[in-house]
Amino acid sequence: MLHLSVLYVRGVFIFYDLSFLGGGRRYRCLNVFLPFCLCSLFLVACAGGSASQVLFPTPSPPVDDGLHLITAHVLTVGSYTNYFPQEFLDPASKQPAGFDIDLIRDIASQMHVKANVTSNDFQSLIDGLVNRRFDVVISAVSMTPEAQKRVNFIPYLRGGKYLLVPQGNPSAVHSLQDLCGKSVAVKELTSERRELLSMGDACLKNGKAMLKVVVVKQYDAVVQLLQSHHVAAAYEDASVAEYYLKLHPDVLQLQGNMVGVTTEGIMVRKDDTALLSTIHLALEALQKNGMYSALIKKWGLYGSDITVPANYNTQPQIATGSSWKK
Repeated sequence: MLHLSVLYVRGVFIFYDLSFLGGGRRYRCLNVFLPFCLCSLFLVACAGGSASQVLFPTPSPPVDDGLHLITAHVLTVGSYTNYFPQEFLDPASKQPAGFDIDLIRDIASQMHVKANVTSNDFQSLIDGLVNRRFDVVISAVSMTPEAQKRVNFIPYLRGGKYLLVPQGNPSAVHSLQDLCGKSVAVKELTSERRELLSMGDACLKNGKAMLKVVVVKQYDAVVQLLQSHHVAAAYEDASVAEYYLKLHPDVLQLQGNMVGVTTEGIMVRKDDTALLSTIHLALEALQKNGMYSALIKKWGLYGSDITVPANYNTQPQIATGSSWKK
């Protein structure tokens, strides 16, 4: 037998059939509370708004009980906190800071857990992850074939190298080939230094003047050398060059495209597919809600933005507020 009940909401009659529920206490209980439930379903009618005014945000991925974090409700993160501006110890607070640190904390927030970043030697990061000293690693690690044999990666940033020159490029340095016969600054103990030394030999073999490599201990010294025109250019890691460009837009400029382009990734153990999927979803959420772009803007890493094509935000660039335009 058909049992029709009527709910009147904001000028709308809603008919529903309760015959399938049967009698008894369950029927009476549902007959009392179902109108309330239907009212919740018809949110627009109850609120008196239109459909276009109701926003349903994409929920962030919840903590999965199957994640098996080292510490419950804490994402333990391994990082080499001596690689400015991606991960370093803030001079004032002595706490980890940088683009990578901000990103992994936002990812942890999306997962509804807290991020605990631990400082480690760069060479020990993969072994520490495999041996469960931490849950994940974020430390500007390039996704090399060798590393991918041991761990899984979630791409989050583009790596590479830039030529940084004084504003106006007075020495007319447009590419690495233009460095022969000129002085070039580079930080000690970097792959860029080794490349420049090899390039110096190539200059001589091609009948050109030898380039002079000026090695510095601190990145701040590079800015001083460029500003005083003691060097024609500096050859730096992309994120370093971009951040110093953000700090000194009236003094410096990037010249040419990013070279030696790589992809950097968050590392997760091979057997931890649940955590891999959860972090991937959290990163996607940050990219969709604008928080990833906000971090790119905060640190000035426009050319390193993995959501746009490589060399999309490259020279010649003109500073316009907090962004860069061709």
